[in-house]
Amino acid sequence: MEKYYLATLNAVNLIGSKTTQKLVEIFGSAENVWRAELPQLQQTAFNPKIINNLTEFRSKYPDAVEKLVEFCKIKQVKICTLYDEDYPPILKEISGAPVVFYYRGELKPHAERIAIVGTRESTPYGEKATKFLAEELAAAGITIVSGAARGIDTFAHQAALKFGRTVAVLGYGINKIPRDKRKLFEEIIKGGGAILTEFPPNFDGDKGTFPARNRIIAGLARGVIVVEAGEKSGALITAGFAADNSRDVFAVPHNIFYVKGAGCHNLIRDGAILVTSAADILEYYNVSNEKTAPKIEPKVELEAAEKIVYDKIPQDETITLEEILMNVDEISTAEISSIMLQLELKGYIVENDGGYIRQI
Repeated sequence: MEKYYLATLNAVNLIGSKTTQKLVEIFGSAENVWRAELPQLQQTAFNPKIINNLTEFRSKYPDAVEKLVEFCKIKQVKICTLYDEDYPPILKEISGAPVVFYYRGELKPHAERIAIVGTRESTPYGEKATKFLAEELAAAGITIVSGAARGIDTFAHQAALKFGRTVAVLGYGINKIPRDKRKLFEEIIKGGGAILTEFPPNFDGDKGTFPARNRIIAGLARGVIVVEAGEKSGALITAGFAADNSRDVFAVPHNIFYVKGAGCHNLIRDGAILVTSAADILEYYNVSNEKTAPKIEPKVELEAAEKIVYDKIPQDETITLEEILMNVDEISTAEISSIMLQLELKGYIVENDGGYIRQI
């Protein structure tokens, strides 16, 4: 029961991880803190606001601990505390390590983990680079950690699931999962990964909670890869936490004409390790991927006319049908439309935002 008392204490406003730990040191256990009389609490050197918040919370929610136990049982949620053996050792190393967090799935505290983060407003290039890295790293036995936001984070989780496991760190309570994320999270859990958060189950996230989430993303990983980020991207906060806590920072180079890559270029300029493939990461950590590298399914060969059109599609850039028509003189408009469909069916291209981009 001690972990439930600890989690309940940590849910009180102004009682963060450090305050919780100090209270436990003074009273001997979280249960003793919860049951302490007001005079006992007032004898400590804590700010009166903290004592007042605790007593008001206990008065308002006298059965909070029992309710938490019931919630965790029904929702299959587990609690991990700083005092537990299964608390990830690498997370203990960071400044402000969470005293408690909630999770579903398999924690695997000693797993090798790399974080992949980036902008929510990703480009086709960012999506392709993220999947390229996450798939092969996961196949090599690396757990991919990210923040479950749309864009780069989501692509990292989805790609990792193809060949391995992934961990999603949330900026809100585990009972506040958005409807559009539920399917992905269930797939993560079924795939042997985990979703976790330090926030109480019914806590609504806001802009202020995501930097806290980012420190856990960095704290769980040996290194952080920033795939695509503007100059003010939240991914740079994660990179900053990583650097401040002796984690490796990697960055993927971007097209110099895209502002969404400026953050990555700034990181490289300031000393981040440039990454162009998963092999760069695996070699850096001396990890072999010979047995587990993903197998790329062979593509159906192209007909002569299909190859002519395909060769006109640039790498990592979206091109419209009109632009293709302007660049291909020897094939009729009707034929090109048919060829574009065949290229898509064969897996060579994908339609994106009114244009087309190469898949391979």
